[in-house]
Amino acid sequence: MSDECCESVRAESLTRIYHYLDGELTTTEIREISVHLEQCPSCHDEYEIEALLKELVRRSCSREEAPMGLREKIRQRIATEQTVWPGAGA
Repeated sequence: MSDECCESVRAESLTRIYHYLDGELTTTEIREISVHLEQCPSCHDEYEIEALLKELVRRSCSREEAPMGLREKIRQRIATEQTVWPGAGA
């Protein structure tokens, strides 16, 4: 599969990745996205980034205070996503 396979449906692909990470998919959907992630380097890279971010937030939220700079990193990621997906913050 091409690295560009999902460029035309980037928003949909990322939404599926978020649902996958959150365990919000059916068994069939989980199988489908698992196979896709194995075959698509672009989507797999996005999955890895989002999985790491989710883990960082999970670990950070288990303490009273967030690590220095976490809030700014999250704001930067949100700003990046809103730039990539115009109207996403609406």
